[in-house]
Amino acid sequence: MLTARLLPLALVLTTAAHAQEQGKTKHLLRFEFKPGTVAEQVMTQDMTMTMNMGAEDMVTKMTMSMFQTYTVKSVEGDKAALEQKITRVKAVMDNPMMQVDYDSAVEDSDPGMLEGLADLVDSTIRMKLSDRGKPSDVKLPEDIAEAGGAGGPDLEQMISQIVTAMPEAPVAIGDTWTVDQDMAMGQMGDTATKVTYKLIGVTDAEIMLEQTLEMDLSTMEVPPGMEIKNATAKGKVTIDRRTGLPKTSVLDMTMQMDGPMAMEMALKVSLKPAPKKGPTTGPKKDTEMVCVISGEEADGGPTATFGGQTVAFCCKRCKAKWDQMDEAARSKAVAKLGAGK
Repeated sequence: MLTARLLPLALVLTTAAHAQEQGKTKHLLRFEFKPGTVAEQVMTQDMTMTMNMGAEDMVTKMTMSMFQTYTVKSVEGDKAALEQKITRVKAVMDNPMMQVDYDSAVEDSDPGMLEGLADLVDSTIRMKLSDRGKPSDVKLPEDIAEAGGAGGPDLEQMISQIVTAMPEAPVAIGDTWTVDQDMAMGQMGDTATKVTYKLIGVTDAEIMLEQTLEMDLSTMEVPPGMEIKNATAKGKVTIDRRTGLPKTSVLDMTMQMDGPMAMEMALKVSLKPAPKKGPTTGPKKDTEMVCVISGEEADGGPTATFGGQTVAFCCKRCKAKWDQMDEAARSKAVAKLGAGK
């Protein structure tokens, strides 16, 4: 009797669950590139490595920040031509044997053993990116390509790690997909890695994902007698659909090694928008504010925010013209005003 009563209930619950699963909204995750879009970002790597040297531990700490500007130059079919310019590099390293405090924006700053970083500043990398996140035609600056980026990161590999490959078929919130990738691990070489992405949110403007990395420890190059006991990595990323690139991301990785010299490493890689500059309005012309459209006095007029700057207008008509302009036209107007023309 009990079985006879429970069976219909089980069928009802199963049918309801199946209907709920069938009713999940599926999203075709594709980028919608917008020519002229500019993204200014800072990528930061924070690393702490502790090595047991016997009597006491040797701790090495290093922070490297790379300031970069991405521009969507053009779009053709399902591909966008992107340009990345590295505008500034900062690096701080501290251990008992060596210290480095480098900032490319500071004159005569010494990068020490990280001299390859100095060569990256003002370099421009060009590539194409499909609407599914597949990079191609990556072109590095000739001098960096020939030097192999000595002392600095592998830019081509870095790009492949920044870009996220979207699944071919539509997915629902909570669905996952896996991408095979080679991850640079410094002196340990390139490590075969499976990256599993989970969709946690999607809008017309952004795609939000969780990511978990499963590294093939057997492919890592470690000193004789050493063994990697544990390695984990996970994080989150929010992607701008207009550029196909992360707006924000964070990845936390930990690793432990045993042997004659035990070692622990914690690495955090984060990406976020570059700090906003102070409000500017172009040439003052003996007034507090100048219209970005007409060049006339704009005190008390409408304002807007563009590229982290406040731009002003002398009247509502000029503000309306600005609202109808695309990103490229706005950049040109701001640049023209800044030049005093």
